[in-house]
Amino acid sequence: MKWFFAITELTLSNDPEHGFIDCIRVAVQSAKENTTLVPHMVFDGQECDFTREMRAAGVNVIFHRLHFYDRLLEAQRKQKPEWPNYMLTAAGAFMRLELPLLEKEDKYVLYTDCDVMFLRDPCVEFCRPEIFAACGQFGQQDYYVDMNSGVMVMNLERIGNDLPAMVEFLCDNLYHVSGYDQELLRIFYNQNWSPLSARYNWKPYWGVNDEATIVHFHAGKPPAARHLLDNHAYREHDPVFHTWRHWFFKNTAGYAHYVPLWEEFLRKSRTSVASTTDQVNEFDALREGEG
Repeated sequence: MKWFFAITELTLSNDPEHGFIDCIRVAVQSAKENTTLVPHMVFDGQECDFTREMRAAGVNVIFHRLHFYDRLLEAQRKQKPEWPNYMLTAAGAFMRLELPLLEKEDKYVLYTDCDVMFLRDPCVEFCRPEIFAACGQFGQQDYYVDMNSGVMVMNLERIGNDLPAMVEFLCDNLYHVSGYDQELLRIFYNQNWSPLSARYNWKPYWGVNDEATIVHFHAGKPPAARHLLDNHAYREHDPVFHTWRHWFFKNTAGYAHYVPLWEEFLRKSRTSVASTTDQVNEFDALREGEG
């Protein structure tokens, strides 16, 4: 099955907290080791060292920008001027809705956020939703009331048919959409999506689950969780960090279990990148010698 994730070059260059580059490395490395998924990265940006790294890791890189980027930017300026950095997140978040424009062969695909880790092959070919299938956000059974769009099995044919109306609704009503793609999908489809077992979008703050298939670091990302594991007082008086601390302390045992697994995948990924770089440098040196 094809697996898609999306990111923007601007996000990667303005990422002091999340560590998205390493998150993507882990997602790709864990998928390579534990699944049969075919990875695709939708990238809003130019060719760079990171896109070359992803391609060397076997990822299909698709360069793309939201087809309604300029219209959404104008809507933000008029309806949400208090969110001057809205497009920093929106340009990547809404790209999952654009997959019908990019994928023309398969009707159903898996989409995830970048901060996931695959512990086993999801094998979601059985899932054929009318629109999309998703898990709960903060509660394991909240998939109808408070679904999370970080892991979805998507029906691209249906979403592609709805995309023009969705874009119209979003840009005309941006003031009433409290967040990004997730909030838009909740409003637009009014709970008419399919449930997906929580094990496909397992959060560390739910604890340890031996059946977890995809672990999603939905709140605090692993680098921040590592700081908290090593020092529970880390940034305890920082209001910006408050939410991440809140979810970390919901279940420290969950983070203590999953963060080391994440770090091991990252170690393997970095070793692979270093090896590939050495091979390229050796090849270039030989070619220059022959010249």
